[in-house]
Amino acid sequence: MKRLLKADFYHLRKSRLTLIALILALAFPLLTVLLFSGIRAIGGLDGNEAGELLLNANYVIGSVFSLTNNLGLVIPVFAGIIVCLDYTNGTLRNKVIAGNRRSSVYLSHLIVSMLFCVGVIVLYAILTVALALIFFPFHWDPSLNLGTEVLYFVLYGIMSFAFIATVSTMLALIFRSIAPTIIVTILFSMVLLIFNSVIMLIDYEPIRYIVYLIPTFGANFFNLNDFNILGILSQTTDASRGVIFAEGMLSYLFFGTIHTLIGLLIFRKRDLR
Repeated sequence: MKRLLKADFYHLRKSRLTLIALILALAFPLLTVLLFSGIRAIGGLDGNEAGELLLNANYVIGSVFSLTNNLGLVIPVFAGIIVCLDYTNGTLRNKVIAGNRRSSVYLSHLIVSMLFCVGVIVLYAILTVALALIFFPFHWDPSLNLGTEVLYFVLYGIMSFAFIATVSTMLALIFRSIAPTIIVTILFSMVLLIFNSVIMLIDYEPIRYIVYLIPTFGANFFNLNDFNILGILSQTTDASRGVIFAEGMLSYLFFGTIHTLIGLLIFRKRDLR
């Protein structure tokens, strides 16, 4: 397993997709700040109370870990492509022929994909947060503990991209082709967003445990945006938010495990020729 990880990390470092992902992680924060600055200037929102609430640092920061923002869609797609390329160039087959267990080959790819997704999004998040706090006002509800909320926010963000890596790795080794892997990975993220959006518009308490069949649902509560038109943040106590956080993380873990087991089952029976 150690040798497989070492080889997969080497291929990841040498991949052009990794370089492109890092460039995008640096470029998107700058583009986001320029875009928001332009909107605020054109709309005359600087110093305007409504504008400060709508286009502030909270809004920019709150989207950094979204699976459907500019980089959120790209990262898991790149992770899937890297796995697909290992299949098409015969690397996966050679690993199995060399006597490595298929489960070890799969898990090695999964671990590298997770670290790739998490590493790139964390870099992007750090730069985005730094620039947002420099250029835009930040508002906070004093009734919420900032340190706790930041911890929830970061852990949920990291977990969401570790989770989506289980999806992209599974899809890459099921389809073994770049095009369907890209399409289905993007569709998966978009469907989760749609379900989340619908659930957030209704009273979710009667279906409290059903909503955790949507792995990313809990992340809606931890977006560092105390200005929420639905008033969800003001409706949840610190205690209930802790419960939501724990249940949401368990949902990520459960479905990530399910995707991994499905991927392993299929990969073990897959003809690698």
